[in-house]
Amino acid sequence: MKHFLSIIGTFLFSSLAGQATLSLSPNPSSVTVKSTDLSVAAKASLTNNSKDTLILKWTRKIETLAQGWSSAVCDKNFCYIPTVDTMRLIMAPGEVSNMDIYVYPMGVTGSAKISLKVEQVGNPENTVSGSYLFNLSTTTRSDEEASIVIYPNPALEFFIVNSPIVLGKIELYNITGDKAKIFYAYKNKRYYIDDIPSGIYLVRLLNLQEEIVKTLVLKKK
Repeated sequence: MKHFLSIIGTFLFSSLAGQATLSLSPNPSSVTVKSTDLSVAAKASLTNNSKDTLILKWTRKIETLAQGWSSAVCDKNFCYIPTVDTMRLIMAPGEVSNMDIYVYPMGVTGSAKISLKVEQVGNPENTVSGSYLFNLSTTTRSDEEASIVIYPNPALEFFIVNSPIVLGKIELYNITGDKAKIFYAYKNKRYYIDDIPSGIYLVRLLNLQEEIVKTLVLKKK
Protein backbone atom coordinates (compact mmCIF):
# COMPACT_ATOMS: atom_id res chain seq x y z
CA MET A 1 0.00 0.00 0.00
CA LYS A 2 2.80 2.41 0.91
CA HIS A 3 4.54 1.58 -2.36
CA PHE A 4 1.33 2.28 -4.30
CA LEU A 5 0.82 5.62 -2.55
CA SER A 6 4.44 6.51 -3.21
CA ILE A 7 3.95 5.88 -6.93
CA ILE A 8 0.80 7.99 -7.03
CA GLY A 9 2.46 10.81 -5.09
CA THR A 10 5.50 10.79 -7.32
CA PHE A 11 3.28 10.69 -10.41
CA LEU A 12 1.51 13.82 -9.26
CA PHE A 13 4.77 15.54 -8.35
CA SER A 14 6.45 14.72 -11.64
CA SER A 15 3.37 15.89 -13.52
CA LEU A 16 3.38 19.34 -11.92
CA ALA A 17 5.94 20.72 -14.35
CA GLY A 18 3.64 19.92 -17.24
CA GLN A 19 0.38 20.80 -15.51
CA ALA A 20 -1.13 23.89 -17.05
CA THR A 21 -3.04 26.26 -14.79
CA LEU A 22 -4.25 28.23 -17.80
CA SER A 23 -7.39 27.44 -19.76
CA LEU A 24 -8.74 28.88 -23.00
CA SER A 25 -12.38 28.34 -23.95
CA PRO A 26 -13.94 27.69 -26.37
CA ASN A 27 -11.15 25.95 -28.21
CA PRO A 28 -11.35 26.10 -31.14
CA SER A 29 -13.34 29.31 -31.51
CA SER A 30 -15.15 29.36 -34.84
CA VAL A 31 -17.18 32.04 -36.63
CA THR A 32 -18.67 32.75 -40.04
CA VAL A 33 -17.42 35.78 -41.94
CA LYS A 34 -19.15 37.68 -44.74
CA SER A 35 -17.16 39.80 -47.16
CA THR A 36 -19.49 42.70 -46.32
CA ASP A 37 -18.59 42.57 -42.61
CA LEU A 38 -16.39 45.37 -41.36
CA SER A 39 -14.93 43.18 -38.61
CA VAL A 40 -15.67 39.78 -37.09
CA ALA A 41 -14.38 38.43 -33.78
CA ALA A 42 -13.72 34.84 -32.80
CA LYS A 43 -14.04 35.13 -29.04
CA ALA A 44 -12.47 33.11 -26.24
CA SER A 45 -11.87 33.48 -22.50
CA LEU A 46 -8.49 32.94 -20.85
CA THR A 47 -8.60 31.90 -17.19
CA ASN A 48 -5.82 31.84 -14.61
CA ASN A 49 -6.80 28.78 -12.56
CA SER A 50 -3.84 29.08 -10.20
CA LYS A 51 -3.61 30.76 -6.79
CA ASP A 52 -0.83 33.07 -7.99
CA THR A 53 -0.62 36.24 -10.01
CA LEU A 54 0.93 35.23 -13.33
CA ILE A 55 2.96 37.22 -15.84
CA LEU A 56 1.96 35.81 -19.21
CA LYS A 57 2.93 36.28 -22.82
CA TRP A 58 0.61 35.62 -25.72
CA THR A 59 1.83 35.02 -29.23
CA ARG A 60 -0.30 35.06 -32.36
CA LYS A 61 0.54 32.82 -35.32
CA ILE A 62 -1.26 33.28 -38.62
CA GLU A 63 -1.68 29.82 -40.11
CA THR A 64 -3.72 30.94 -43.12
CA LEU A 65 -5.24 34.31 -43.95
CA ALA A 66 -7.16 35.31 -47.07
CA GLN A 67 -5.34 37.79 -49.25
CA GLY A 68 -6.64 41.25 -48.45
CA TRP A 69 -7.65 40.34 -44.90
CA SER A 70 -5.94 41.52 -41.73
CA SER A 71 -6.29 40.38 -38.13
CA ALA A 72 -5.73 41.70 -34.64
CA VAL A 73 -5.74 40.41 -31.05
CA CYS A 74 -7.78 41.86 -28.19
CA ASP A 75 -7.11 41.02 -24.54
CA LYS A 76 -8.45 42.54 -21.31
CA ASN A 77 -6.13 45.52 -21.69
CA PHE A 78 -6.37 46.58 -25.29
CA CYS A 79 -7.23 45.79 -28.89
CA TYR A 80 -3.88 45.85 -30.65
CA ILE A 81 -3.04 46.89 -34.18
CA PRO A 82 -2.69 44.08 -36.75
CA THR A 83 1.11 44.16 -36.72
CA VAL A 84 1.32 43.20 -33.02
CA ASP A 85 2.03 39.46 -32.76
CA THR A 86 2.99 39.18 -29.08
CA MET A 87 2.31 41.00 -25.82
CA ARG A 88 2.63 40.48 -22.06
CA LEU A 89 -0.38 40.15 -19.80
CA ILE A 90 -0.66 40.08 -16.00
CA MET A 91 -3.51 38.06 -14.52
CA ALA A 92 -4.53 37.75 -10.88
CA PRO A 93 -5.55 34.41 -9.31
CA GLY A 94 -8.84 33.25 -10.81
CA GLU A 95 -9.00 36.20 -13.19
CA VAL A 96 -10.61 35.83 -16.61
CA SER A 97 -9.52 37.83 -19.64
CA ASN A 98 -11.11 38.01 -23.05
CA MET A 99 -8.66 36.65 -25.63
CA ASP A 100 -10.29 37.47 -28.95
CA ILE A 101 -9.03 37.59 -32.49
CA TYR A 102 -10.60 39.89 -35.04
CA VAL A 103 -10.43 39.70 -38.80
CA TYR A 104 -11.16 42.53 -41.21
CA PRO A 105 -12.46 41.15 -44.55
CA MET A 106 -12.20 44.43 -46.50
CA GLY A 107 -14.86 43.27 -48.95
CA VAL A 108 -12.99 40.05 -49.78
CA THR A 109 -14.45 36.54 -49.52
CA GLY A 110 -12.10 34.07 -47.84
CA SER A 111 -11.14 32.18 -44.72
CA ALA A 112 -8.49 32.17 -42.02
CA LYS A 113 -6.96 30.01 -39.33
CA ILE A 114 -5.06 31.75 -36.55
CA SER A 115 -3.50 30.17 -33.49
CA LEU A 116 -2.71 31.80 -30.18
CA LYS A 117 -0.24 30.53 -27.60
CA VAL A 118 -0.29 31.82 -24.02
CA GLU A 119 2.55 30.90 -21.68
CA GLN A 120 3.72 31.91 -18.23
CA VAL A 121 6.91 33.95 -18.43
CA GLY A 122 9.74 31.90 -16.90
CA ASN A 123 7.66 28.71 -16.88
CA PRO A 124 7.03 27.57 -20.47
CA GLU A 125 5.52 24.31 -19.17
CA ASN A 126 2.48 26.35 -18.11
CA THR A 127 1.12 26.91 -21.59
CA VAL A 128 -2.20 26.84 -23.38
CA SER A 129 -2.80 27.11 -27.12
CA GLY A 130 -5.99 27.78 -29.04
CA SER A 131 -7.23 27.87 -32.61
CA TYR A 132 -9.43 30.55 -34.15
CA LEU A 133 -11.29 29.51 -37.29
CA PHE A 134 -12.95 31.87 -39.74
CA ASN A 135 -15.18 30.24 -42.37
CA LEU A 136 -13.58 26.87 -41.57
CA SER A 137 -15.10 23.70 -40.20
CA THR A 138 -14.23 22.90 -36.59
CA THR A 139 -12.29 19.89 -35.43
CA THR A 140 -12.74 19.16 -31.74
CA ARG A 141 -9.24 18.90 -30.36
CA SER A 142 -10.45 17.26 -27.16
CA ASP A 143 -11.86 14.39 -29.24
CA GLU A 144 -8.54 14.04 -31.06
CA GLU A 145 -6.61 13.98 -27.79
CA ALA A 146 -9.00 11.43 -26.30
CA SER A 147 -8.35 9.10 -29.24
CA ILE A 148 -4.58 9.02 -28.69
CA VAL A 149 -3.45 5.62 -27.43
CA ILE A 150 -0.18 3.80 -26.82
CA TYR A 151 0.15 0.04 -27.24
CA PRO A 152 1.07 -2.53 -26.21
CA ASN A 153 0.63 -1.43 -22.64
CA PRO A 154 2.19 -3.05 -20.62
CA ALA A 155 5.12 -3.07 -23.04
CA LEU A 156 8.19 -5.27 -23.09
CA GLU A 157 10.46 -4.21 -25.95
CA PHE A 158 8.67 -1.31 -27.62
CA PHE A 159 5.46 0.70 -27.82
CA ILE A 160 3.59 2.44 -30.64
CA VAL A 161 1.63 5.70 -30.49
CA ASN A 162 -1.61 6.00 -32.44
CA SER A 163 -2.43 9.70 -32.74
CA PRO A 164 -4.56 11.78 -35.15
CA ILE A 165 -2.46 14.79 -34.12
CA VAL A 166 0.96 15.17 -35.74
CA LEU A 167 3.57 14.67 -33.02
CA GLY A 168 7.11 15.99 -32.90
CA LYS A 169 8.66 14.38 -29.82
CA ILE A 170 7.93 11.67 -27.29
CA GLU A 171 9.51 11.88 -23.85
CA LEU A 172 9.58 9.21 -21.14
CA TYR A 173 9.93 10.06 -17.45
CA ASN A 174 10.35 7.58 -14.63
CA ILE A 175 8.36 7.85 -11.39
CA THR A 176 11.00 10.08 -9.81
CA GLY A 177 10.58 12.65 -12.60
CA ASP A 178 13.87 11.90 -14.38
CA LYS A 179 13.86 11.81 -18.16
CA ALA A 180 14.47 8.21 -19.24
CA LYS A 181 14.15 8.38 -23.03
CA ILE A 182 13.44 10.85 -25.81
CA PHE A 183 12.24 9.98 -29.31
CA TYR A 184 11.47 11.91 -32.46
CA ALA A 185 7.97 10.93 -33.50
CA TYR A 186 7.04 9.23 -36.76
CA LYS A 187 3.81 7.57 -37.82
CA ASN A 188 3.65 3.84 -36.97
CA LYS A 189 7.16 3.95 -35.50
CA ARG A 190 8.20 1.47 -32.84
CA TYR A 191 9.76 3.17 -29.82
CA TYR A 192 12.14 0.71 -28.23
CA ILE A 193 12.40 0.64 -24.44
CA ASP A 194 14.13 -2.72 -23.91
CA ASP A 195 17.14 -0.91 -22.45
CA ILE A 196 15.33 0.75 -19.52
CA PRO A 197 14.27 -0.84 -16.21
CA SER A 198 10.82 -2.25 -15.59
CA GLY A 199 8.39 0.11 -13.90
CA ILE A 200 5.84 2.86 -14.40
CA TYR A 201 6.66 5.69 -16.84
CA LEU A 202 4.99 8.89 -17.93
CA VAL A 203 4.88 9.27 -21.71
CA ARG A 204 4.74 12.94 -22.65
CA LEU A 205 3.59 13.62 -26.21
CA LEU A 206 4.60 16.91 -27.83
CA ASN A 207 3.48 18.41 -31.13
CA LEU A 208 5.69 20.07 -33.76
CA GLN A 209 5.65 23.31 -31.75
CA GLU A 210 6.90 21.32 -28.71
CA GLU A 211 3.64 21.93 -26.88
CA ILE A 212 2.39 19.13 -24.64
CA VAL A 213 -0.52 17.38 -26.33
CA LYS A 214 -1.12 14.63 -23.79
CA THR A 215 0.61 12.68 -21.02
CA LEU A 216 -0.05 8.95 -20.69
CA VAL A 217 1.05 6.25 -18.27
CA LEU A 218 3.04 3.29 -19.61
CA LYS A 219 3.98 0.16 -17.73
CA LYS A 220 7.29 -1.38 -18.76
CA LYS A 221 7.53 -5.11 -18.04
